[in-house]
Amino acid sequence: MKWKKILWYILAYSLFAFLLFYIIYSSIEIIQVYRTMLPSGSAIVGLILNFLILLLELFSAFFSVFIYYYIGSSSNYTLLKDDNNKFLKSNSLPKVAVMFPLYREPFTVVSQTLEGAMNLDYPKEKYEIVVCDDSPAEHSSEIESFCKANSITFIRRKNRSGFKAGAINNALKQIECDFLGILDADHIPTPNFIRTCLSGFTEEDIVLVQGKPMFVNQDDYLMRSSAFIQSQFYHIYQKSRGTRNGVIFAGTTGLLRVDLLKEFGGFLEDTLAEDTDTSFMLMSNGYKTRYLHEICSKGLVPWNPVSMVNQVWRWTNGITSIFRKRFWKIVKGQNKTINKIDILSTITTPIIGTVMIFVYVLLFVMYMIKEFTGLAEFAFIRPDLGVFPLLLVAPILISLASLIMAFVTWRREEKEDRMIRLRGFFGMVWTITAFYLLMMTAQYFLVWAVISALLGVKKEFDRTIKVKTKTIGKMSQKVKYTLWSIGLLLVAGAFYFASYRTLLANDALFGWFIIAAVTATIPMIITIGHFSKLDFTKDKTAADVEREYGD
Repeated sequence: MKWKKILWYILAYSLFAFLLFYIIYSSIEIIQVYRTMLPSGSAIVGLILNFLILLLELFSAFFSVFIYYYIGSSSNYTLLKDDNNKFLKSNSLPKVAVMFPLYREPFTVVSQTLEGAMNLDYPKEKYEIVVCDDSPAEHSSEIESFCKANSITFIRRKNRSGFKAGAINNALKQIECDFLGILDADHIPTPNFIRTCLSGFTEEDIVLVQGKPMFVNQDDYLMRSSAFIQSQFYHIYQKSRGTRNGVIFAGTTGLLRVDLLKEFGGFLEDTLAEDTDTSFMLMSNGYKTRYLHEICSKGLVPWNPVSMVNQVWRWTNGITSIFRKRFWKIVKGQNKTINKIDILSTITTPIIGTVMIFVYVLLFVMYMIKEFTGLAEFAFIRPDLGVFPLLLVAPILISLASLIMAFVTWRREEKEDRMIRLRGFFGMVWTITAFYLLMMTAQYFLVWAVISALLGVKKEFDRTIKVKTKTIGKMSQKVKYTLWSIGLLLVAGAFYFASYRTLLANDALFGWFIIAAVTATIPMIITIGHFSKLDFTKDKTAADVEREYGD
């Protein structure tokens, strides 16, 4: 594995050197062109726009450097666990609370998840199942009755203060345990969940051990793309972080050491990404976190496009809020420099998508002004290297790095997941293509998620639907996403027009405009395909889906 790590690191450093060259070369070219035009007002505006776009390009392109770093370091991942550590070899095994924070979750899903929790490979007297249900009493009465019938601790609060994090902190005040396991309502723990995660606590300052969830519902290309996001997260990012004890808690399928968590102060409650937020601050306070690449739960990805967008919207808003609220604490943290860089790159990742949207818009505005007024001051200036126009550096580098990471993820996942293997080569090509296009398309929907987080606009926690519903959402949601898709289609029309003009003129800006146009068109394609789609299948759980695939 060492040679692979070296190969990816060489690629990352080479790319970094090339981007430095690109900064210097482009800056010289811009200054030389505008030197003869200054000091006119339009030239000053054009000069500022060129340098602004250059900075935005590089902000985005430098992210591709970290992609190669993540791939390289993840190839060096080893499973750091000890089945005979002090917690597992002692005569008195530690007390574990397996907690399920719920809000308006369906009984069909929760009951099967709880049944899985009742059959863990751990002494019954040594673990307690705790349900923290913030739902109204009338909604969760069936779940409460199930818990009473099966001796499961059921806790209901009078309010939803702090949302999921608040529910966990509230429960920790009422129960006694040495370790806290957290699972989502749709994540059925595998029997090995507790013992596997406990085996990762091999050092005194490890506060979290994250196991791997497996996502079993992959009925169409949207769900397969959503599952692929998770595969990439665990195979690339978590493995990379696992090599340096800087793992992010995924909000489910993890075990935390309670004394260290309480020493820290519990889960942070003021962002919509309490799992990521708390992980970063734990690391910044000197604690270690670990990842064990072993399947410890079987869960579900969102069943429809509306839920999918809502989930990614919440993640984006929460992570961007961390940037606004914790930036300096992260910079001053007690963890390794490479972990700080990782955290900073993570909390700026959502901003990159919004940055690229602004680049598309600025380029379009500059191009239209130049075309219809003849003002050369609004030209987009970048040097060429022979036949290769450097103005395509950012989109090409980002796209190439993303596609390479997707391919590496697929190769790793197909060794472990039968559903992945069954799709074959063409399944790989289609899944990666759909995944890539959808990730680019999602940025249009996430602009407000980023801006609202940066401005500190308070948002409610919008839960992800855990069942296969009859339609893609409420009529109000359908209307909202349809109108948004129509608006994006109009934007796409403008970019198609610019694409046509630049193609005729053999202008390399065609590459930027056609990407913007295609990705703005996809939401309408998805809307047309799913708006009236009805599915009268009963609510499905992870166990139901797995049985179907087994058949």
